[in-house]
Amino acid sequence: MKTLSIHGGKEAVRSLVLEWNELLAQEKYEQALELMLYDNTQIVDEKLWIWTPERLQAAVATYGEPWYTVEELKALYDEPDWEEFKVTSVQTGSNGYGEISVEYFEEPLSEKMAETLGVLGLDYKTIVGDVEFDGVPLNGEASDLTARFWIKQVGEDQITLVFRDMHVL
Repeated sequence: MKTLSIHGGKEAVRSLVLEWNELLAQEKYEQALELMLYDNTQIVDEKLWIWTPERLQAAVATYGEPWYTVEELKALYDEPDWEEFKVTSVQTGSNGYGEISVEYFEEPLSEKMAETLGVLGLDYKTIVGDVEFDGVPLNGEASDLTARFWIKQVGEDQITLVFRDMHVL
């Protein structure tokens, strides 16, 4: 897990998101998950959702529907020519990407606010902000796929990101 100085500012956080994107572009899903923490406290279809490299790859390939495989989506939508999506490098192959918005909370989260924001199984007192990467580059173009992260304080003056999910907003 990579940590940043809490004083590094929003650009340091954006750089970490772009580093994560580059790992996805190289199809290094396990390394992308190792770069930061990930939220394994979410319930999907009444089951605990655990992010794995395979599920992260599926989230990309299926345009934000990681509970399906590409083959299942082709059958579901009856589109045999349905195109699998791949993350594009912003350094070498993309015609751009969307916005990476970084927001630090003005005050510590209360239990009620944590519940409202969906910080249910995490230690909400360590969550100090959130990030949305709207426009993850896929197949050479910015898309409307969004990756979401929490900013988590992991030491007196260190933070890291917690990958939440990837979906179309």
